[in-house]
Amino acid sequence: MLTFVALQDEPCEHNFQALNMANKKASSSCDATGVVAIACARHGCFAPSSLVDMQKGERQRNVDWAFCEAIKTTNMAGILTLLLIYDVMCQYYKHFASRVERNPLLEFPADLRLEKAIGLFHVHGHQDECLFRFATSFIKGAGNQAGEVLESLWSPLNRISPSLRTATLAHRAEVLDDHLNDSNWKKLVSIGVYFQSVKLNISQKL
Repeated sequence: MLTFVALQDEPCEHNFQALNMANKKASSSCDATGVVAIACARHGCFAPSSLVDMQKGERQRNVDWAFCEAIKTTNMAGILTLLLIYDVMCQYYKHFASRVERNPLLEFPADLRLEKAIGLFHVHGHQDECLFRFATSFIKGAGNQAGEVLESLWSPLNRISPSLRTATLAHRAEVLDDHLNDSNWKKLVSIGVYFQSVKLNISQKL
């Protein structure tokens, strides 16, 4: 069984414009209509094996696969609580446990506690109740976390999307894989330099 933070029945039943547009019937000629990915909310690194194609809108089963794969391929040793931030978390989490239990291909650690949140930009498009239930500002241990890092990660990928529209599925996957790995690599080699400069600036001010 999955462990969830206790919440009352979620009252948010807003129709989100982005989802309404994404869920419109896609062209029959499209093998993929978009992607979903999981990234570290703190450092902005993409989780391995978490980039998943969308066939029609943001289907929850596609997000389930990306989320469960991210947990499997990321070092979660000793981590007891996981904060998942998703734009429509108030709707997504409701049947997540049952979807995982019904699907033999999905795995979620039984001892992992899932904290649920909505990014600070998107949460204001929900009902007021969602702000106090899901905003990262009110979640103990979340820190000063906007939860919108993926929005900045999509920006450079949007520039290559025109070249992928007519690519084969294999070529599309390779190009996306290269760009995600490049994004992670730049963070890996630059984060130390950044924090060293911050430390130097602080010491000079002191």
